[in-house]
Amino acid sequence: MTIRTIGALTALLLLAPGCRSAGTAAQEPLVAPVDGAAPATEPSGGAEGWTEPEAFVPPPPPEWTGAFGETAVLLANTLRIEGPAPLLLHVVASSDKELYERSVTTTARGFVQVIKRRATSSREVRVQLDAWSLAAMEEVVIVETAAQGPVKVFASGNVIWRDLDARLMQGEQLQFTGAIGDESPYAPPPGGGTR
Repeated sequence: MTIRTIGALTALLLLAPGCRSAGTAAQEPLVAPVDGAAPATEPSGGAEGWTEPEAFVPPPPPEWTGAFGETAVLLANTLRIEGPAPLLLHVVASSDKELYERSVTTTARGFVQVIKRRATSSREVRVQLDAWSLAAMEEVVIVETAAQGPVKVFASGNVIWRDLDARLMQGEQLQFTGAIGDESPYAPPPGGGTR
């Protein structure tokens, strides 16, 4: 007998006492109906003790905003995205450790993620917010706030925003706000243009 076989038998002997029956049946008995229909199970308490379990109804998804639901592109030197839960379910950010530095902290303001482009990298920090594609040349800060309020995107430094309808906004600083519960997509102010 080899050492491996002896070890396996020893382990089996040690585990065997825990596998004993504790006096309970592994399966409820089946009661065959007289009319030949499919058998029904009878719980151990009898039919009078049985209650049908309530169907699981998942909670409705948390309210969100439709402001970022239509395709648009936002480029800037730095970006800050703030909003209440479930913000993190709607944001996907770059995470390659060779290209970006990432820090995560919890503050009184909320859950904060900072993603910075490494000095050795020429790749911008990319973020997806619903249907919006965002890119920052330096850093992105994502804050899921503890307090309720709108979702805000702050962009600064050579900001360019464009959507599929060829609407364009440019400036040194732009802010985009989406109210929770408002399903309408973001529309630039009349005139759009440079701000």
